[in-house]
Amino acid sequence: MFDLKYYFHLVKPIKTVKVQVRQGVVVGREERLPNGEPYNVFQGIPYALPPLGNLRFQPPVPLEKFETPELDCTKMRECSWQRDRQTKKLVGTEDCLHLNIYGPVKPTIQILPVMVWIHGGGFSYGHGQEFLPLSLMMEDIIVVSINYRLGVLGFGCLPEAGIWGNAGLKDQRQALRWVQENIVCFNGDPGNITLIGQGAGGVCVSLHTLGCHANKLFHKAIMQSGTANQEWAFQRSPQEKMYRLNKLFGCASNDPRKMPSPIEAPTEAILSKTNSLLLPDERRRSIQFPLGPVLEDSNSPDPIVSTPVLDRMCEENAISMPTIMGYNSAEGISLIGSWLEELDKVDKDLERFLPRNIPLPFDHPQMKELTHKLRKAYFGGGRVTHENIQGLADILADYIYISGIKLATKMHATHQPNAPLYAYRFHYTGERDVFRITTKFEHLKGACHGDELFYIFQTFDDDVSIFDPADIKIIKQICAMWANFARHGDPTPKDSDITKELGFRWTPVRKPIGDDSGQDYLNIDYQSEMIQDPDKARADFWFDIYNEYAPRDYSILNKCD
Repeated sequence: MFDLKYYFHLVKPIKTVKVQVRQGVVVGREERLPNGEPYNVFQGIPYALPPLGNLRFQPPVPLEKFETPELDCTKMRECSWQRDRQTKKLVGTEDCLHLNIYGPVKPTIQILPVMVWIHGGGFSYGHGQEFLPLSLMMEDIIVVSINYRLGVLGFGCLPEAGIWGNAGLKDQRQALRWVQENIVCFNGDPGNITLIGQGAGGVCVSLHTLGCHANKLFHKAIMQSGTANQEWAFQRSPQEKMYRLNKLFGCASNDPRKMPSPIEAPTEAILSKTNSLLLPDERRRSIQFPLGPVLEDSNSPDPIVSTPVLDRMCEENAISMPTIMGYNSAEGISLIGSWLEELDKVDKDLERFLPRNIPLPFDHPQMKELTHKLRKAYFGGGRVTHENIQGLADILADYIYISGIKLATKMHATHQPNAPLYAYRFHYTGERDVFRITTKFEHLKGACHGDELFYIFQTFDDDVSIFDPADIKIIKQICAMWANFARHGDPTPKDSDITKELGFRWTPVRKPIGDDSGQDYLNIDYQSEMIQDPDKARADFWFDIYNEYAPRDYSILNKCD
């Protein structure tokens, strides 16, 4: 065992490793896993031309050749431009289209399964190098993590100005093309690639499974706390937001011929104005993602989302690949911190916790009726106080994450019979619950949004030797299942070690027989078990709300044309 915190600084000199890919030679370095075995890491490999100048806002352009005979990939490169979550400072670079490859070194040449990781962060922050996939490599998995354009640069959309939208999604697709073309050089199997993402990254994975490049560029999918049908997955009024951006730069016209092109604006100036793009309705909401994917204009020359998402998800056999999909049991804990000092204000304005895809303005009479239902269901009809803060966490978890994911599970099981779906609920709480602990809500029940990440990945500050034994058990359990899924398309194959340890098999969700038909989930905990329809009553509450108040397909409402 060793302390990762000091590991990379103590090993001198660096043992370099060279690999020939189609674009040239990349130089990485050899490191050691916690079990002492070697692995190779290549950081900051460019998979497209820098999206600068006239390439800003445009689909990525493949890189044909590196600028140097041997490209140094032994150090981290900067992340995509964003506002740092802790310091609130602007960090990163526009030259961000890079990927990282982590692969175990085997005594003999073996072609290994590949997992491509798409980070989350509300389409506005995050980066591919914030985690180390040590435990997955110890399961003989090659892991690729990617950076992609975020915020306005990745998801701005104004077709009349030649900005078609979804540049960040197209970056991800180009990274998959690069991996498909080159991963065999790293002993990876181009015919066995699993796309995995969390939060907004899970939404991206979901959208990729619906694209025509699915099954060609990747073959399995894992969506953690994010699916394309969730109400926050698509941005609202994308063109209006770009008009707002232009006005912030001094242009009062919506005529693209008279607009000062944002292509020429300094990156810092664009990012500093991102929050100003929120519409008045969005500012009042409990979750504020100003930008994100759009349904592209019919004239888009390189569309990646061209069909309304709900239509595509309900299309028979639109998806044919094995899929894992799930959520954490207390996703909302991560979101309630900002409300603690304003509970009186929250109590008087429960309308802010109603989904934006319920087509009612805040002042509509039925909104009062809806908030009465919310208060009764989550606060027993009483006021919102510190004593019943669990109810607020549950509201946020249910309408932002859980109800959408459970609906996606049901739609998949109904319409995609050729794509085995393994559903899960992550409920374990331990010493690695970074988000739950940092929000200081350890007394609340369940696993917070993002906490499962620290049982799949490690960070550069981790000291593996002092991990809690219970946490180690969960790490081994979930990484073994994720690795088996990447290898076989089944997280618990018959006679596998993890199946013997669990004492049962994780079975796919069955096609529902009727509206009340239950769905099987794996409840991941210290004692994991198969359960039927977890959190059913809470999810049904939201399904009834949508059915009663005429939900609409928000991906149609937010078409970028």
